Amino acid sequence: MKMISRILLLLILSSCLCATFVVNVTQSSYQAEENHSITLEWTFPTKTQGTSRDLFIYCSLVAPHKESVLYQVHEGVEIPDSQDDQFSGRVQIDKDVLREGRIRLHVSRLRTEDSGLYVCDVKTEDGSNNADCRLSVTGQEKVVGGHDLIHAKVGDDVILPCHLEPPFDMNSLTIEWRFQGQIIHVQRRGAKDDESSDPKYQGRTSMFHDEFKKGNISLRLIKVTKEDEGNYTCFVPKLQSQVRKVKVTLKLDKNVAQGNLPATRGPDPGVIGGVVVVGALILIFIIIYVVRRHRSEQIFPCWNNKSQNVQGRNDGDHRENGNQGDGAEERPLQDVGKSNQSV
Repeated sequence: MKMISRILLLLILSSCLCATFVVNVTQSSYQAEENHSITLEWTFPTKTQGTSRDLFIYCSLVAPHKESVLYQVHEGVEIPDSQDDQFSGRVQIDKDVLREGRIRLHVSRLRTEDSGLYVCDVKTEDGSNNADCRLSVTGQEKVVGGHDLIHAKVGDDVILPCHLEPPFDMNSLTIEWRFQGQIIHVQRRGAKDDESSDPKYQGRTSMFHDEFKKGNISLRLIKVTKEDEGNYTCFVPKLQSQVRKVKVTLKLDKNVAQGNLPATRGPDPGVIGGVVVVGALILIFIIIYVVRRHRSEQIFPCWNNKSQNVQGRNDGDHRENGNQGDGAEERPLQDVGKSNQSV
């Protein structure tokens, strides 16, 4: 019985000694947005008479298949080379409070992959322990326009692009479309607010309600008029983001008249000039051809006479040959007749 009591006493004393050194977190969970900054903090007991050579700190991000070192101290000396590339240049330690037993790690330019469980192991001459906290980094939604400049013709139907990145459900938020600073279309909780919308655009503006869950808040404007040309603004007033609006410019084709009919205009000066140049070149070639032919007839008239004589001689030869041919054909017949008579 006494032996059992001693064993229990030893266990109680040892647990008390271990319990004297505890690492705590000032906050068990943190939430932050992408590209923002945050400070993670741990505390541990320390003694003023202790030496820094007895201090060991190892803080890391623990992921399912990877562990990324955030900060490390070995025998009182920082080991910057042990820091993972993911946190390179983004982590700062408050050295002034480290002597007081406080680990304050300031992480800047947060990324979504920084989310996870952060664990700090601390060891001193008084003992060792660890504590963890969880960080959740959400992507920052921002309003984005598909095109800065939209071209259209009078009478066309156009879509003024606007959406959120990353995609975000917009059914619970208010959406405002403005033209030259004046509100023309308001959407509240997925439905159009006719009282806040401009009555001049009644029946001409609409939005894609089925696409709100995907963050698509583009505006459809039908039967565009010349007065619709200008700058439009897509604005989400209550969006928790630094980028809550985007501008889109609608540019109308000036060569199209009111009512989507082509404007009357004269012939294109460029086409006229081209026709004149081609005609002049053709005329020049004709003149050169006529002049050259006329000169050749004056300079070499003998060639023309000679060609005529040759042609006449050839015609005469043909006629003589023709006559001789006829006589040659008749002569054998006469000889045959004579031979018959002699017989």
